[in-house]
Amino acid sequence: MYPILYANLTLNTTWFQQLLTRRIVPVDIMSLSSLRRRVMLARTYQNKLALTFAVANVVVVILVLSSRQHLLSLLVVSRTFFSNVTCNYVCFDTPATGNRLGNYMFFYAVVHYVAWLTGRAPCVRNASTTTPLDRVFDLDIARVGCPDRCPVNTFSDRLVYAYDPRVTALVNVPSNQTILLVGYFSSWKYTDPVASRLRRSLKFRRKLVQFADNFLSVNVPPGWSTLSFVRVGVHVRRGDFLSRWAINKGFTVATPLYLQRALGYFVERFERIQFIVASNDIPWCRKHIISSTWDRNRVNITFSENHSAGQDLALLASCSHIVITSGTYGWWAAWLANGITVYYADFPRQGSSLGNRSRAEEYYPPNWIGING
Repeated sequence: MYPILYANLTLNTTWFQQLLTRRIVPVDIMSLSSLRRRVMLARTYQNKLALTFAVANVVVVILVLSSRQHLLSLLVVSRTFFSNVTCNYVCFDTPATGNRLGNYMFFYAVVHYVAWLTGRAPCVRNASTTTPLDRVFDLDIARVGCPDRCPVNTFSDRLVYAYDPRVTALVNVPSNQTILLVGYFSSWKYTDPVASRLRRSLKFRRKLVQFADNFLSVNVPPGWSTLSFVRVGVHVRRGDFLSRWAINKGFTVATPLYLQRALGYFVERFERIQFIVASNDIPWCRKHIISSTWDRNRVNITFSENHSAGQDLALLASCSHIVITSGTYGWWAAWLANGITVYYADFPRQGSSLGNRSRAEEYYPPNWIGING
């Protein structure tokens, strides 16, 4: 309850109206002694009507003062809250369409790279956002609405399959700003400095691990259960890369000649090999990857059919070595397998718009082996 002060204030309606209209607090608030004198005067003249208006005046003034004080308190609390908000994040801009699992894995990697580079925390841009990564990995990463609460410094990658050296300038971004990354950021130079962190973070969901283990155990080649052999994953990207738009842009698909050379590289080096083939065009692979090319007692070819992108990725990552063709999905399968990798050296097409925004030596790790075809 607000205290009631009795005073005999003259009926200064103009002053009272100004107070209500301007919603201001008068600077000259009467002292307690002044109030006491006015109350005595009111009793002397027995002006009950004036006394009533005086009470109303004082109550309104106190209400205004109390409301103003309450508002100031709220402002102080709000300022304290927002000053304590952590804005020291790095996040990637989630594209609306056109990006698949491999692209998202590079988005995830560059966030960790820039976080390492600038001393920030990696995060997913929106607390409610789910990505293709969440269906495949048990990610350990903050999810905050940082762009909604914090000043944002946006950095856009100008390249595709290459490293953008301008990214090192992000160390100069003030610590109270969140860094938002836009682009592809497809390069081993983004993954190498944070490789250990990424391998700890990119853990397959349990059901995918179980799927891969079960597939490999039930697909041991006949008569090989007691023999030692090496598994080599093969990823063949076709499908959308054969569209007119993709071809004009500079995307390429591997030829049968390349696959024969790439698989032959491992046949020459290992006594007994099982190739696990995953592709978005298995009929084409069955036609052009033929086991009769090599001794069947030494070489087995097993196809992974009708499986999800996550299942195939877990399967390829379980192999000892990898053969890849085009695109970022195969790149990540090879990176996760962490063995010998042979890649298609004619991707992307040189001289194309995509090729001009790419540098093979920055896209493929230096220890991977490029083969033309």
